[in-house]
Amino acid sequence: MILLQRPLLRPLRLIAATACIAVLAACATGPSEADRRPRSVIIDGLDVAMMVHVLSYGFSEIKDRALQEPKVDTLFLKALEGLSTLDPQIGVTVNESEIHFTYTGVPLPPVAAPHGDYDAWIKTTLTTILTLRQISAPLKAANSEAIYRAIFPPALKSLDPYSRYAGREEAIRSRLIRDGIIGLGVRVVVDPAGVAIQSIVKNGPAEQAGLKLDDVITHVDGVALAGRSVDDARQLLEGKTDTVVEMTVRRAEQSAPLSLTVRRDLVIPETVIARTIDGVLEIRIRSFNQRTAESVEKAVAAARAAGPVKGIVLDLRSDPGGLLDQAVDLADLFLDSGTIIALRGRHPGAQQFYAAHPGDIAPGIPMTIVIDGRAASASEIVAVALQDNHRAAVVGTVSLGKGSVQTVVRLPNQGEIVLTWSRAYTPRGAGLHGLGVLPDVCLSGEAATLTDTVGRIFGGGNLPAGIVDGWRSPPSEADGLEALRAACPPEAHPDRPIDIEVARRLVQDPALLARALQGNARQLAEKPQ
Repeated sequence: MILLQRPLLRPLRLIAATACIAVLAACATGPSEADRRPRSVIIDGLDVAMMVHVLSYGFSEIKDRALQEPKVDTLFLKALEGLSTLDPQIGVTVNESEIHFTYTGVPLPPVAAPHGDYDAWIKTTLTTILTLRQISAPLKAANSEAIYRAIFPPALKSLDPYSRYAGREEAIRSRLIRDGIIGLGVRVVVDPAGVAIQSIVKNGPAEQAGLKLDDVITHVDGVALAGRSVDDARQLLEGKTDTVVEMTVRRAEQSAPLSLTVRRDLVIPETVIARTIDGVLEIRIRSFNQRTAESVEKAVAAARAAGPVKGIVLDLRSDPGGLLDQAVDLADLFLDSGTIIALRGRHPGAQQFYAAHPGDIAPGIPMTIVIDGRAASASEIVAVALQDNHRAAVVGTVSLGKGSVQTVVRLPNQGEIVLTWSRAYTPRGAGLHGLGVLPDVCLSGEAATLTDTVGRIFGGGNLPAGIVDGWRSPPSEADGLEALRAACPPEAHPDRPIDIEVARRLVQDPALLARALQGNARQLAEKPQ
């Protein structure tokens, strides 16, 4: 009885808060003002002004940029349903005119459903959160970041599997991987004496200054770190580029503490590993960040300067992708002309077409690309661009088939929405999404010997012509795509030696390479209209 009565009365006490939210929602800053922090308005322990700012900006971007125009009511209903991840006792349903909430199975007063009205939905969402915080202890204890993590993911999941939300800390880590970050290039964990270095970026400022794994940083610019949180330590370690930080470091094998000076700089993790064996350059790419193409170009230049290069193997196995422009730039390195990729989406900015510029950095050098069932997105774009333009043979298994492209929306709380906004189309005009890249030499199944694989290629027993023809003009139905993919089933081969052995043999044997490509001629598509 008490639970039923209190929810019925509590919303009446939120009239002032609701009116405040309505004013805030009406004055919410637009997308161009994402970084402008509004003046705080604290209601029930939450900065409601900031929450309105984050939600208004985030959902406005979803409305404008999503690949398919969202159904507004479904989007926000899923967001409200996400509150149950904080407290499973919260229930939400909607009918033609009202939203119905329950708590512990007890109905709460219905709320008018603001059909199709984004601003009204923002106000309703905030009012609902404040109302439920009065009766739900878990929701009451949740801070704003926990609430964002509850409501954004289900809303984005209703759009497609690849759109997602990242909170501030996760977004900072993602930006480090993609774009680099100003700092020292270390990740630290709490230690009784300060913070211990858990990982260190190769050739980053910290490594260059002499810091090592498991070093314990006890003082930063004279401030003791003992008893401080990782966030406190990070704030002391971070700063503007080209500034220095003085630190005291305790190292296990040394009795006396070390005094080190580190200069902050842009830190970009290395994603490219290159080695030359018997004249064949192998380049392993683990992901695509803003220096990937540059690193590949340097690796090719260094190998050619050291001596003749017989062939190049790009190893993209289990590479999840990354920055689109880096995939385009990398493919462009090895092409003189031709289409690289075309993108189509609802937002005008999603309509993009990329063509190669003259100038192959490795002219006349044969190439192969190794992929597997986890090679995705940017990896697939590189593989299919070089394959369709006759520049490289592809070996391995069918790739993941993630032919959608996401745009990254940085939110005012420094979190991110990664939003699907376009689909990729190969040089021959086929949609990449759901299909993936078909290798010229299929290596699915049990690992054969190199001799058996070479014999199969020379014997013409690789992929039937009908499968290759179907891949050129794939069906639109999902079942038809799966049937094509089954010809060389996607499998994870991140480190299987035979895949590299076959790729190396192909670039060293022109007759074998030509045989692998026989009957698999491809044509270039015109720019999509």
